Amino acid sequence: MHASSELPRIVVVDDDRTIRDVVSLTLRSSGQIDVVGLAADGTEAMRVVDTEQPDVVLLDLMLGAERGTDLIPQLLRSAPRTMIAMMTSVPAELEELNSLRAGAFVYYEKTMLSALARFIADDLSLFQRALGGEDVVAPSSLRRRAEPTS
Repeated sequence: MHASSELPRIVVVDDDRTIRDVVSLTLRSSGQIDVVGLAADGTEAMRVVDTEQPDVVLLDLMLGAERGTDLIPQLLRSAPRTMIAMMTSVPAELEELNSLRAGAFVYYEKTMLSALARFIADDLSLFQRALGGEDVVAPSSLRRRAEPTS
């Protein structure tokens, strides 16, 4: 996390403005996350990530005609210490696997919105330990699906 903020800094990338706004509001109201940017597509995402160097990019799987997984390598080149967290409304194990192979650290379903801030905080802690050289087991979306959403 950045020295100027105790809270994890996050950029939300989703082509649906309503979802961007709801996710942003939910994360901000948790008091556990500092939302530092919003983006609707890959071009905006790259600009915001280059500028903000966030701790986390919460990236939608489908961004209109773009695939979020296709952006992961570019995002990581721009911000190599940033955790990429994929989110989708249509869970699919193959998509999850493709996202993880592309460099995402974790994969969330949008149905878990109420618990998303807690998941991000927990997973960011694991990610930062991994950056520090510690062997960690990346979170499993199967575990996430089993978690209550309240």
